[in-house]
Amino acid sequence: MPFPLTYRLPFVLLLLFLSFLSSCSIDGEEEEVHTTVVTDFSKAKKFLRRIYRNVGKEFYCGCQFTPDTEKKGGFQILNESCGLTSRTGSDRSYLIEWEHIVPAYSFGKDRACWKKEDCESKGKIVRGRKCCSATDPVFREIEADLHNLVPSPGEINNDRGHFPFGIIEGENREYGKCDFEVDFKTHVAEPREAIRGDIARIYLYMEMQWGVRIPSETKKLYLFWHENDPADAFEIRRNEIIERIQGRKNPFIP
Repeated sequence: MPFPLTYRLPFVLLLLFLSFLSSCSIDGEEEEVHTTVVTDFSKAKKFLRRIYRNVGKEFYCGCQFTPDTEKKGGFQILNESCGLTSRTGSDRSYLIEWEHIVPAYSFGKDRACWKKEDCESKGKIVRGRKCCSATDPVFREIEADLHNLVPSPGEINNDRGHFPFGIIEGENREYGKCDFEVDFKTHVAEPREAIRGDIARIYLYMEMQWGVRIPSETKKLYLFWHENDPADAFEIRRNEIIERIQGRKNPFIP
């Protein structure tokens, strides 16, 4: 026997509402997203540009950014929005780059492709990350994992390199008002407090998913960050969007 109209109508409205939620991107616009395997870094960046296109804040300093009119698919940081300045005067200082929180070096250095000396790609001898990107499909999938990628000022991306995150004595600000420090002597980078939990959860995910080892003392610090800086609404929504794209969520985010 069919449901009476009084029962069918709320059910239909519920289905429509759930359908609307599933089509929303972080910025609130409707966007068709379906589960897929993001197989390389180039494809990952395309998805990231869609996820962040109207969010407009990069990870390390909280600076707003906008599409770069001179570079297709690129973003220009509005440094006046956050007081970001350049340490070196580099052209990369105010351009958005897609930063691996767990560096490619950390998940690539022990792979055979990273150590190969006669690796060839497109007629050229390449080494390290370039060799792995060209020849190792597992490395490419790890490199393209959206959970591990965030928008960052290019100069900070370069300065941090593959340094681990930790605590640095003092507040030697070399990027203007941006609360990010790099100690080039001890090879440590210190992020602002508001993103420490985000960083910890990414590291814990990469350890669980890809076996990237975290030294015991560093892991204690990251677990402390995880507990003391819980996920906010944006981090939770970002996790949901990425799960829909690549079919896998970060379980350390509720």
